[in-house]
Amino acid sequence: MKKFFTLLLLLSFCLIPMLNVRAEEIRITYNNLDGIVYNRKIGGQFKSNRVTMFKMGDRIAYCVEPGVEITNNYYDVYEDWSKVNFSDELKELIEKIGYYGYDYPGHQTNYYYIAAQELIWKAVKPETEVVWTTGKNYTGEVIDISKEKEEILSLVEKHNLKPSFSEKSFKSEVGSKLVLEDENNVLENYEISSSKYHDIVKEDDRITITLNSDVVPEETLKLTRKHYDDAPLLVYHKSGSQTLSALRISSEKESYIKISNEEAPEIIEVPNTEVNSLAGFFGTLLVGVGIILAKVR
Repeated sequence: MKKFFTLLLLLSFCLIPMLNVRAEEIRITYNNLDGIVYNRKIGGQFKSNRVTMFKMGDRIAYCVEPGVEITNNYYDVYEDWSKVNFSDELKELIEKIGYYGYDYPGHQTNYYYIAAQELIWKAVKPETEVVWTTGKNYTGEVIDISKEKEEILSLVEKHNLKPSFSEKSFKSEVGSKLVLEDENNVLENYEISSSKYHDIVKEDDRITITLNSDVVPEETLKLTRKHYDDAPLLVYHKSGSQTLSALRISSEKESYIKISNEEAPEIIEVPNTEVNSLAGFFGTLLVGVGIILAKVR
């Protein structure tokens, strides 16, 4: 009987759904950004304080719950948004803002960090008002990060733009070449899967496809968006404390093109004798028509 209950207990553990959580607990560390202060209003509540860049291990993190205090130094690490009650659209937007924030190549400045943080705050709570200054309570000089915010939002807006020829089908004769030009100028951001049948060369905003010399089945080639690194999305959660995230894009919508080839149309050669006969017939016909027209006149 004891063995039976032990077996049931083991089975119950096996049937419990596993959360997408890492085994370790991680400690938050702080990097004060000298000379940068946020002055923020949310729902009538005002707060002004020096800006801190948060690090969780080797990852840069952002606050994703504006107005919630950090009350714990140790966090559980999740690889999804299971602990945050956001809509799918909001999660997708926040991921893109963070992706194009401080970690994006060429964006490693304090201004890009606070620009991404402000955009995240406003995405979560649109009523948020933020002014960045060099001193607390609106003192000192105002810090202008409009350029950084515009750059991030421009990249976010373009992120879902696909090559102009994506999700279309192309067919041509065996052995011929297909040249596909991307009018959206985003092809450099995509990888194209290798072909089983055809030779494919990707260069700048052009794909050149040399079709197989034999007729082969239609093939679907995937277009996958490239990322600047392989780091995963990480969400740091501890009950009663601000939730933070090291942001990456957790899922991408793949695109594709379909390629097929066909036999060249058959060319029927007409013997010279038949050509001469047809020419004589049409010549006689034209002469007859000319005589009739002359009589009518």
